[in-house]
Amino acid sequence: MNLISEVLINTRNFLLSQTKDTRKKIGQFFTDEQTALYMANMFDLSNYKGKIRVLDPGTGTGILSAAFIEIAIKQNISNIDLVLVENNLDVLPILKENIKLFKSLKDIKISVTLIEENFITFQSNSFREKTPSRLGQFDYIICNPPYLKIPRNSEETINMDEVISGAPNLYFLFMALSIHNLFDNGEMVYIIPRSWTSGAYFKKFRNYIFDSASLSQVHLFARRDKVFSIEKVLQETIIVKFIKSKMTDIVTLTSSEDNTFSNVITHQSSQKVLVQGSSKYVFLPTSSEEIQLLQRIGKFNNTLPKLGMRLKTGLTVDFKNKNRLKNQAEKGTVPLLFPFNIDNGRINFPNKNKETYQYLLPTNGMKQINKDYIFIKRFSSKEEKYRLQPAIYLCEDINTQFISTDNKLNFIERIDKRPIERNIIFGLFVIFNSTYYDTYYRILNGSTQVNSTEINDLPIPNKNDLKHLGQLFKQSQNFTREFSDNLLGDILKS
Repeated sequence: MNLISEVLINTRNFLLSQTKDTRKKIGQFFTDEQTALYMANMFDLSNYKGKIRVLDPGTGTGILSAAFIEIAIKQNISNIDLVLVENNLDVLPILKENIKLFKSLKDIKISVTLIEENFITFQSNSFREKTPSRLGQFDYIICNPPYLKIPRNSEETINMDEVISGAPNLYFLFMALSIHNLFDNGEMVYIIPRSWTSGAYFKKFRNYIFDSASLSQVHLFARRDKVFSIEKVLQETIIVKFIKSKMTDIVTLTSSEDNTFSNVITHQSSQKVLVQGSSKYVFLPTSSEEIQLLQRIGKFNNTLPKLGMRLKTGLTVDFKNKNRLKNQAEKGTVPLLFPFNIDNGRINFPNKNKETYQYLLPTNGMKQINKDYIFIKRFSSKEEKYRLQPAIYLCEDINTQFISTDNKLNFIERIDKRPIERNIIFGLFVIFNSTYYDTYYRILNGSTQVNSTEINDLPIPNKNDLKHLGQLFKQSQNFTREFSDNLLGDILKS
């Protein structure tokens, strides 16, 4: 019997009976055969002695369990205690049919326990109290959890404050509980969105997971639309393997074009290089050159806040203030700067090619002093070559006391509101205009948004180096990326 093929036939029959919208409401999308087998192959079963305990939380129709069993048989595992957790009433009949297939296998002894409960609420009390789980402990956990944002006051969030910083998502609550469910040196493999690797909302979760376990392997997909092939889901998804141990430091990084896993590229790096800063951001490089870049930039000990500066989001949301927008300067108006005012590294105001009203009758909260700034576009498209798109703004560019900035534009200013020294302004432009920092940020953040929290946490050169870069830039006034790369490259190599 080809176990996983039989399970997939039952799964496809189930999918035909359910709408995609129905499954999306509960965040349930099913893994395909190639991905399931790849995930199961990521476990190290070489230390097997006697019976092994395996957990598949959010089991669905049992595809991942079937893949694990197939791999276990090939590696001569003879006895598995399998615990499945699933509470979707629609899926349970299919799952129970597939459990019969598991139990009918001749080459392996499998005991199966099905828990028809909410995986999180069933045991979150033990997580909070740090007592043994109601499910017990496991050697291996394999999971494709639900991807679903939930309200902060949902029942799943009770007892989970240790890992919740902002808006919760079921997938990372599953991961936190799974760490709690592992034996020491136990392994878990998850297929999850990439979003947890950066951003303020996941900070407490990252702190928890890296205090409790080591990252062992990450697999990246170049094509977002080719991961859940039987579901046609567009999701930036990765596969991760964690070991409940602090002994592992080397992380294996693999990548493939899609879920056929042909021509898999493999690299290795230290976890200290991939997990950086007090926020424990996770960088996901795909080449040895990118790993080397992480090492070089990671050596800088400064950040914008450490140097007395901070990146902020623009003060004015234009579509909420349409009645305040004007197409020309009037009494009481101030220039409102948009991303489209950025032109070859400078500010072009007003941009006569845009019909958008570029003057604002501001409230006090929308005004900022007209002084020198570095602006960085907050959003870019997937098709744009560069994620970081900075511009220099000097106070004499516009003859006015105050300006305002659109919410889609970020700006850097001193924390104490005093003007930033111009050579530092120019030096900051050099680093954010370089392909080095653009690549660094893309390795960190797979989205098209430039997040102020993340930029404020990035390692940057010290003030003397920034001034030196600024002086060299000032002499040339060369706004090209190549020139910025040449200037910053000398510091990175030193």
